[in-house]
Amino acid sequence: MKAKAGALLLSICLAFGITGCSALQGSLSNGASVTEAKSAISDNDRSLAEKVFNKDKVVDVEITINPDDFQNMLDNASEEQYNTASVEYNGQKFDNVAVRTKGNLSLRSVVNSDSDRYSIKIAFDEYISSQNLFGVTKINLNNGYSDASYMRELLTYELAESIGLPTPLYSFVNVYVNGELKGFYLAVEQIGDSYLKRHFSSTYGALYKANGGTGSELTYLETIESYIGLDLKSGAKDGNALLEMLKELNTGTDYEKVLDVDEVLKFIALNAVTGNMDSYLGSNKHNYYLYEDKGVFSILPWDYNMAFGGLGGSNILIDEPTQGTLADRPLVDKLLKVDAYKQRYHDIISEMIKGYLAKDVFSARVQQIADLISPYVEKDPSAFYTYDQYTQALAQLAAFNSQQIDSITKQLDGTSPSAGNGSGSGGGMGGGRQGGGNRGNAQVQIQAAVGGQGNQNAPVVPNGQNGQAAPNGQNGQVAPNAQNGQVAPSGQMIPGGGFEGRGGLEGRPGGGFGPGGQGNGAGPTGQGIQQGSTKEAITSGGALLLLLFSCLVIVFYKRKRL
Repeated sequence: MKAKAGALLLSICLAFGITGCSALQGSLSNGASVTEAKSAISDNDRSLAEKVFNKDKVVDVEITINPDDFQNMLDNASEEQYNTASVEYNGQKFDNVAVRTKGNLSLRSVVNSDSDRYSIKIAFDEYISSQNLFGVTKINLNNGYSDASYMRELLTYELAESIGLPTPLYSFVNVYVNGELKGFYLAVEQIGDSYLKRHFSSTYGALYKANGGTGSELTYLETIESYIGLDLKSGAKDGNALLEMLKELNTGTDYEKVLDVDEVLKFIALNAVTGNMDSYLGSNKHNYYLYEDKGVFSILPWDYNMAFGGLGGSNILIDEPTQGTLADRPLVDKLLKVDAYKQRYHDIISEMIKGYLAKDVFSARVQQIADLISPYVEKDPSAFYTYDQYTQALAQLAAFNSQQIDSITKQLDGTSPSAGNGSGSGGGMGGGRQGGGNRGNAQVQIQAAVGGQGNQNAPVVPNGQNGQAAPNGQNGQVAPNAQNGQVAPSGQMIPGGGFEGRGGLEGRPGGGFGPGGQGNGAGPTGQGIQQGSTKEAITSGGALLLLLFSCLVIVFYKRKRL
């Protein structure tokens, strides 16, 4: 019965663009009928679903701005300065609206490329505080950076909603500037008052965002000033509630006093199952919000363009899903040490892989979205990828998901280990030296966390063989904590295969490195090069010095003879 209610919820959510899904879930869980549950959606939410974030069609967003201001915005994109514009959003017209470029890694990467396809933030309330679009004051137009499929972020948000996480609204849009089509984008509601009103009892709590600079592991640092990776967006400035939560998380045991534990477990599961290392789990420990409601903190999902294989992320150990030491991510480490919480976490993951991510369900959803967006993708004038790369990426989405489900199923039933020695699952950005490589065909490169550019010849291929080009010209991935061994049938290095003590090359454009892994990024031919270990480097260096010394001896001997 419970499974049927969950399936009903998912179908209703999809029918309504999943707007108001939290209200539906609450109504169904309290025994309401489907008809009664549908009525839980407010008129405002219906307007948002139909006129702003309608996932059944692509709407137009038309920006009218002084051409000089727009060019200045592009020329100085890194400054992210607002400019005045008029915006018509699916027929709803507004003057005195603020627009600017936005982003972190994606912004820097576009700045350093030949493209001017920037993500854009629209702020309806920047100049007129009361101005909003059915309650929404800010919308992000995301450029789909690094995502040849155009749909990783949308799919992840849908998955988040299917398990009851509070999720911002989103839908596809065509973006025009001064009458000219600029590109096919994903519109995402900014987390703010409208979002908080929908999902929480008030908007007065403290709202923090883990910034793209340093992020935060959420360890206890004693003073609020020490948390340079958390930016206060609204609410109390003293930070007392945050410090109390972090102290209890790191040094106490009464986690439910300060955390919505079930929500946190869902958040961890979402990132682990989708292989999203560009998150709290990864080396950048960012792309999440914290919201305090009456002393209890929730963690809010955000920014998923790198999910589903965008940074490798396969072969994740579900009970040790971090990139780096598990103990350095207390939100994961502390909660999963509690047996009841770990069991609930496993149940959430099981719900995902048997529901939204079930192979046939997921593939059907990808095809359904592709049927909607393919004509727009084909006509996208500023696309980072070719249409062929887009179609290849769709197949790779299903392949990545299938691989994840197979691996996770074995971990859940105990036939494969779900944890290691505490050093984490590896993969994704960070940890090793950044890969070099050639810039590929005027495409925007993936820049690793501390710089470095690589070739972007094709979409990400999750099943590539170590040190060799995968079918579409990308590097494959080495299993974490690899030892010498053989290659698995899929071309993925199996656990126990590869090179001793190293994470290795990850399967993503630019050829970055997992923790400890070193090597060059993909060059023009898509060939990856696996570099030697530290021990090998020392041995090679010693041999070189010995060779030089021998040469000097020979020269000296010859001179003496002369």
